[in-house]
Amino acid sequence: MSCVARNGPIRDLGGKAFALARLDAAELPIPEWFAVTPVSFARSVTVEQQRALASGQIESVQDALTHLEAAADVCAEIDAAVRNLAAHCGARFAVRSSAVDEDGAESSFAGQLASYLFVDADSVVRRVADVWRSGFSERIFEYRRQRGMTAPLGAPAVLVQRMIDADASGVAFSADPVSGRRGLAVISAVHGIGTALVGGEGDADVYEVDRTGRIERQTIAHKQLRHGFAAGTEEGVSAQSVQADEMDRPALSSAHATAVAALARRAAVEFGQPQDIEWAIEDGSLYLLQSRPITTLRNLPDPDGALNIWDNSNITESYNGVTSPLTFSFARSVYEGVYRQFCAILRVPQRKIEANDLTFRCMLGLIQGRIYYNLLNWYRVLALLPGFTVNRRFMEQMMGVRESLPDEIAAGLDKATARQRFADIFSLTGMILALVKNLLTLDGQVKRFYARLHQALQEPDPPLTEMRLDELMAHYSALEEKLLTHWDAPLINDFFAMIFHGTLRKLAQKWCEDTNGMLANDAIRGQGGMISAEPAARVTEMASIAANDTGFTEALCQAPLEEILRAVRDHSEFRAKCTKIHSCCYAASVNLRAHRFPRREPRRTPMLPPTR
Repeated sequence: MSCVARNGPIRDLGGKAFALARLDAAELPIPEWFAVTPVSFARSVTVEQQRALASGQIESVQDALTHLEAAADVCAEIDAAVRNLAAHCGARFAVRSSAVDEDGAESSFAGQLASYLFVDADSVVRRVADVWRSGFSERIFEYRRQRGMTAPLGAPAVLVQRMIDADASGVAFSADPVSGRRGLAVISAVHGIGTALVGGEGDADVYEVDRTGRIERQTIAHKQLRHGFAAGTEEGVSAQSVQADEMDRPALSSAHATAVAALARRAAVEFGQPQDIEWAIEDGSLYLLQSRPITTLRNLPDPDGALNIWDNSNITESYNGVTSPLTFSFARSVYEGVYRQFCAILRVPQRKIEANDLTFRCMLGLIQGRIYYNLLNWYRVLALLPGFTVNRRFMEQMMGVRESLPDEIAAGLDKATARQRFADIFSLTGMILALVKNLLTLDGQVKRFYARLHQALQEPDPPLTEMRLDELMAHYSALEEKLLTHWDAPLINDFFAMIFHGTLRKLAQKWCEDTNGMLANDAIRGQGGMISAEPAARVTEMASIAANDTGFTEALCQAPLEEILRAVRDHSEFRAKCTKIHSCCYAASVNLRAHRFPRREPRRTPMLPPTR
């Protein structure tokens, strides 16, 4: 295997070189380079050095590698690559590490491994060996230990790159790593090469550039020193004084700042995530030296993005675990359809419903496999109805939201113009009449709904198990037509339940000083007839039956599943209760009461049919 490469898998070339290979392939301005692969290190170590490495003991490893040198065939390959590079681009190079773990999303190894700048061609091989040794330093062992990583078993790859004798250089973030603004590139720039900035020895100018290329803000530092080439020094660089007339001069022109920001964004597009790049300008040409992911943005939201509030306070009753994308797509379409229907029932003008198309389509969200309410969209739907200021408090009670929506956010949900508000006054009368009509006819709507429900639940002919796929699809479409497109009674009932219970709480607070809302709850609970409480009641009855039969109880607790099912079949009383609980669980999931003043707890899921 060759000791020198310009591309290859990351396990061979390490983080820096692999990134350069991708950026080079994308035709970004990368200085000419090659990488010395870890194979060259393996060819160069002696048997004794290999034993020391296998021991994992810091002292043994460092002693064994004190006189490490590249093998003769490795030297020949590196020298040939260096001469070839020097013939095309100059005589000095940067020699840096490119470890497998380096510049990754989890660990950057920033400043842990050795780098050498302005290295002449004759010294490249020696510096490669120095970089190898730096991979086994005491601080590397400690860095890896603190992050739960194993001790190093091999040396890093080494990156050899044409040295850019920069007039200006620095770092740039394609997104602001502090505020999280993805649309703002942040650039730090100094005179000379970037080691003054990386080492913290010099102050840097800072530029903030938006996506249009406009510089939103720039801060020009008083720059007293710069780093440049220094012959005879260990790292090839030394600090130099900046001339007085250069101290307050910007390191970058506006055009160059815009170009650096664009370069950082191009790197981010290539890697599919925000990037932290090192760059340099030499004789007016801009170069990208390296690129790594910005690790601080993972849990940092973009403050410029649209505000979303996700809440699952109540919907976990219906979707209480990880939900598949197929189930979520069904739930989202159902919520969209029934709440469009709800607004139409209450005579919300069709133009307003159509104007809120995206709102209806995004009332739910799937986050890490769990369903959440897109809470602001629920408020937006409620804002289409009269009395939004009052009703949103009632909705929060119904949905179990612990923190009320701040008034300043609520004020921004209703974006109707003055002309639109004036036009809505004429539709308000129709909406109020629709509310009154639905209140007076709710009993009849409930009866008709139950009739459709019972009809839909009848065993089809032929049975489902005997239907073809096209027949199953037709049967499902018929169920949607009978139920989901006529979900009027549950919707109206739920809306009035929200209004009446919210009114009761406000009156209890005003007249009876019920500050925590418990009086209103106590006034309507425990009256019986609540279908959603039936499953719990039936389970209690089943537990009492089982408790009176010791052998049956032991079978339920300890026997294999087959024996449990057999025991249930043989216990007629328990089996009868078990059969009934299936039907009452379904009815409870529908959770509909045929009364205008429902006797139930306020925290519940908005009316929807069971989906599982």
